Formats: sequence, C-alpha cells, structure tokens
Amino acid sequence: MKVKLVFVVLISLACALGSFAQDSNSKKPAKMFIINGEEVTQEYAFSLDTKRIKQMNMGVSGEAKEALIKKYGERVNESTVLILDLYTDEEMKTVKSITPEEAAVINKKNADERERKIKESTLISTGDMAPDFVVDMLDGQKIKLKDLKGKVVLLNFWATWCAPCMKELYEFPDKIIKPFASNNFVLLAVSRGEQEDVVRKRMEKLKTKDIVFNAGLDLNQVIYKQYATDFIPRNFLIDQNGKVVYTSVGYSEEKLSELVKKIDELLKVSEK
Repeated sequence: MKVKLVFVVLISLACALGSFAQDSNSKKPAKMFIINGEEVTQEYAFSLDTKRIKQMNMGVSGEAKEALIKKYGERVNESTVLILDLYTDEEMKTVKSITPEEAAVINKKNADERERKIKESTLISTGDMAPDFVVDMLDGQKIKLKDLKGKVVLLNFWATWCAPCMKELYEFPDKIIKPFASNNFVLLAVSRGEQEDVVRKRMEKLKTKDIVFNAGLDLNQVIYKQYATDFIPRNFLIDQNGKVVYTSVGYSEEKLSELVKKIDELLKVSEK
C-alpha cells in the first residue's frame, strides 16, 4: 500500500501557497497554478484537499517549460509557476495517511537527505578562495573576478525558471542593490545555463518593476561548475581579498537577512 505523506505535504503546501498569498507587493511576479497540466485559479489551488497531492514543484524548466509556453504564452516566463500533480480517484484507494509523529520522522529524514545532497554538490565553501573567472554580462561587458579585488562581491547564481531565485531577486533592489550602491560593492547575478535571449526578456520584464541589475551569462555552466554541481539559488559572498566569507543555498527571509548583515559588516570594515 502506498504511503501518502499528508502531514509533510500539508506543511510544504502551506509554505508555498502561504508565501504566494502574502505577496501583495505589486513588484512581485505574477503567479500561475498548474494542476495535472492545466492552469487553475489560486482559489482552487487553496481549496485542495492535501491528501490528493502526489507531488509539488515550484518552477519549471526544459521541455516542460516549453510545453507550457506553447500552451499559455509568455506569461510562463513572467510568472512564478507552482506545479501540482494529484492522485486519481483510483490511486486514492491505495493511499493511506500517516500520523504527525511518523511524518515528523520522515520529514527530518528528507531534510537531512537534502542537506547531504547540498553538501556533496558544494565545491566552494566558507573560508575558501573564490575561483577566478571571466563572465560575459548582458550589456556586453566582460568582468574578471580577479579585477574586483579590494571590493565586496556578491556572486549569485540564478535562473529565470527558478521560483525561489526570482523571489530572492525581487528582494535585491530594496535589500541589497540600493542600500549598498557604492564602488566598494559589486553584485554579480549570473544566470546559470540559459540562453541570452531568455535572460534578456526576463531582465526587460524586471525593469518594468524597477528591478534593475546587470545580469551575467553562464550558458554552459562553466563558472557555476567551479563552485557547485547542483542547486540554485546560490550565493557566495566574497570579501576584499577574494575569500568566500558566507554562502547560502535556497531562498528564505532569514538567509537573505543574514546575507545583508554580512555585506554590511564587510563594507564597514573597509571604511575603517
């Protein structure tokens, strides 16, 4: 008999849909809810019985994304997409719920497994010297990391299809770009594995919401693979001497706040 992790899914759905519901700021990306390949309203998504949820993903890429674009147009590129697959009525007959205690154990096991995978995929950690690279920027510049020595550098890896990446980038203007707009701080937001035209379209859309930064292009993941093998968004905060002093994987308000704090500390040190 299949075991349905109702408690785990309930927590995940609450976090995902909850964050969607609270994003009332007009700068936030539009939302699309796709269930079993069809778009549904937010109200319908919120009304779902979590027992019916087989799988949930935030963001879409590759062939799945192309199929959605063909069906729904450029809205897919301009939105945060939540994908839900539901159990059929027949499948529900073989699904059983588990207790909160059992779910807590499984949830802890899953969290530990994710942390293990993140650790294994991380090639550069806090305390390491940042590998040098040259990145082609969207505006035609070529930036060499080595040439930025003496400045605080935030190296951010992201992608247009990655929902957590976009949530983070939407916070950057007010939390990072404007507060730290100085010659001693550089934001290198590098798109991982995406064509220039895809990134350019997204950047043009972001500009309409006053979200402006010069994006880097890493089509073949040459830069990314010096730092990690999987998972985005990823941040590597590099100090004035080229050393990585803080890293983060994934997006959360807590991680972003810690990142802001670390940048502020580094810049204050350089002012003394």
